Amino acid sequence: MFYFAQVCKIDLSFTEGDVARFLARARHQRETMPSSTTHAASRRATADNEPRATARSTTPERILDTAERLFAMHGYFGTSIRDIMQSCGMELSLARYHFGSKDALFQQAIGRRAAVISRQVIESLEAELAPLQDKRPGVEAIVTALSAPAFAHLKSGDPGWRNYLRLLTQIGCLLERPDLTAPFYDQYAPAAARYRDAFAKALPRVTRETVELVQHFVESVFHLVLNELYAQEARSGAKALTTAHIERMRTYLIRFAVGGIEAMVSSASAQRGS
Repeated sequence: MFYFAQVCKIDLSFTEGDVARFLARARHQRETMPSSTTHAASRRATADNEPRATARSTTPERILDTAERLFAMHGYFGTSIRDIMQSCGMELSLARYHFGSKDALFQQAIGRRAAVISRQVIESLEAELAPLQDKRPGVEAIVTALSAPAFAHLKSGDPGWRNYLRLLTQIGCLLERPDLTAPFYDQYAPAAARYRDAFAKALPRVTRETVELVQHFVESVFHLVLNELYAQEARSGAKALTTAHIERMRTYLIRFAVGGIEAMVSSASAQRGS
């Protein structure tokens, strides 16, 4: 009890009202905490281990869902724990209890779906490139495979995935805080390495540095297109993001990225020849 009070900086001079509030909070936590049986069943029902909001979501999941949405809308610096908990309709102390700090909450939010999207990108690449066997892949096939999982989530209309993908576009604003984005990059590293190798195979005559630039530019264009889709949604309402429109924007993304890559390769070849 005293250790808990010290960690949470609780004043032990309780009043009757303090005791009542403490007991009410304890009851709330017990009621929202899933049993081991429920937790196991939930894991079996979710094959991809994807976060899902349900009517019986636990308190931490509800906080994470809200944090994901607000961080995506306003960024890390524009969102406070108080904002998140007010939007949840919960007491501020519950955020401290479950996550400890704003940094830890952001890290869990940005890392919670990273393993899923990483695996899906790898599977998409393998499916796209498998028919080629050992033949050299085209850059269009690689960009097509890379964009498939994220755009599939957008078209599904799943609010959690839409929020998460929008959150990922905030990564560029956190270059001075790599600790915040590490949970994403650590889990996404296998996918990044896989499609970097695919680009290297598709572009055998360019340097490794050029391949890394290609990867960086494709990711940047991808984030810009996502931001444009979210901006269109904000201006025109959710009806603007129809499945047809999302797929049309993906087509533009692929064409633009492929054209840019071909221009880079042509320029690099010309420089070597001069």
